[in-house]
Amino acid sequence: MFVASCTKDTLTVKNENSYDGASFFTNTVTITEASTAMYTPLLFQGMYCREFYFIFDLLGNDADKNFPLQGSLLDFPLYTFTPNSGELNYLFNSCYKMVFRANFILDALGKWQTTTDADAALKTRIAGEAEFLKSLANFWLVTCYGDVPLKKTLADHYILQSPRTPKAEVWADIETNLTDAITKLPVSYADADYGRATQGAAVALLGKVYLFQQKYADAITQFETLGKAPYDYALANSLDDMFVNDIKTKETIFAVMHDVWQGWGVANAYYVFGGQETWGGKATHEDRAMEYGFKDWWNTLVSDALVKDFKYKDEDGKDYVDPRAALTYYSNGKQGGDTTYCDQCPGGKILYDTVVNKGQISWRKYEEYEYRPSYGQPDGVINSQVIRYGDVLLMLAESYIESNQVSSALPLINRVRNRSGAFQYTTLGSQDQARAILRHERHIELAGEQTRFFDLVRWGILRQTINAEKQASNGVQPIQDDYHVLLPIPQSERDANPVLNAQVNNNWN
Repeated sequence: MFVASCTKDTLTVKNENSYDGASFFTNTVTITEASTAMYTPLLFQGMYCREFYFIFDLLGNDADKNFPLQGSLLDFPLYTFTPNSGELNYLFNSCYKMVFRANFILDALGKWQTTTDADAALKTRIAGEAEFLKSLANFWLVTCYGDVPLKKTLADHYILQSPRTPKAEVWADIETNLTDAITKLPVSYADADYGRATQGAAVALLGKVYLFQQKYADAITQFETLGKAPYDYALANSLDDMFVNDIKTKETIFAVMHDVWQGWGVANAYYVFGGQETWGGKATHEDRAMEYGFKDWWNTLVSDALVKDFKYKDEDGKDYVDPRAALTYYSNGKQGGDTTYCDQCPGGKILYDTVVNKGQISWRKYEEYEYRPSYGQPDGVINSQVIRYGDVLLMLAESYIESNQVSSALPLINRVRNRSGAFQYTTLGSQDQARAILRHERHIELAGEQTRFFDLVRWGILRQTINAEKQASNGVQPIQDDYHVLLPIPQSERDANPVLNAQVNNNWN
């Protein structure tokens, strides 16, 4: 009896509160919870909770600084940011955090021995989500920073001093992962899982990846697929459906989900400044509405260049104001913007020009001022569009134009324009003329959606375009060096990785 009662197994008591990666991720509940955590870096610093829209709206000159803007954010419209800029460090790190979480889940899925068909299907689906998310993060890394360390597996993250991977290899890895994700992801989800990556999101991102590499035939194949069964994507009835009323539409292909702030007992409204997954609580809202809003912090204005692009000539050579101006910004009426706000407030509409300095033009897109007079604290809930069908139609049109199939682009551009009541082109003219129309169309349709910087870089016209616009608006040409087409490798990363640091040129990239 004494011998039997004192065996090693008897004296060893398992701590039921102690888990590791091998013992915890072994069932549908824990695997699903972990898969949700893959998406949370989209709300980390540098991402869609706050900095992402500042960085790319200011660099792309969709937005310009207003006097309340302060700190290092002032560097972006002037292109005076450095490798020590906090916002760019956040962006770089959050992208790698998303890659890490995706690779962690893929590693855990490889060890999960499923016993039912339902579990096997879930395992396949989550693997597709992971491949999509790390592809999205790597897309931002390679387009913003060029050659970057490529982390293909979980083990790669523990090699601290990794060299930069040539961007061609990064692009190839993205293509491989997205191609695989397309075979694993569902076309749609039940309402409870709305917002997760779908098959269509992987197709759209793969098309975008091809477009950015000028693989136009491949891009056309992917984008055309989204207009056929089993997909049912369609343009929303109005831009307001997505960017003011936040209605669930068939235009959204992939968006970052935001939800209403649920009060101090549940979440901290100011988590956007660094409280994600710590003191922030269960917060998922965004800060843009508060930061850009003219009745709140009002840190940015709509740039002069963007406002001017809404005024152009129609096919008869007459002056024309695009109707999308009134859906994009508020103004005093001379620039085509919406002249009233609070149209749906209990107290009734208010003239915009009576509450701002004369002539200042403020954002309407991504604001809720049509039905609330102000925010008071960060709690924006309008989902951040990452890829929408209107963008896909214009990318498909661009791919046709660059393939010298101009006539095929015409109905696509007109389809996007028709949704907002803009006049219909009867011809796009030559390839060069069509290219100019397409680029102008992208600017005004996708205003404030963080696309223009990426567009200008891949078209090879960032320096000339931004300098011309800034010279016209405030007499400066901020981009003095061509290396601004890439963001600087963060100093913190260079300090931690001497191998990478040795590959950095001009103290930049």
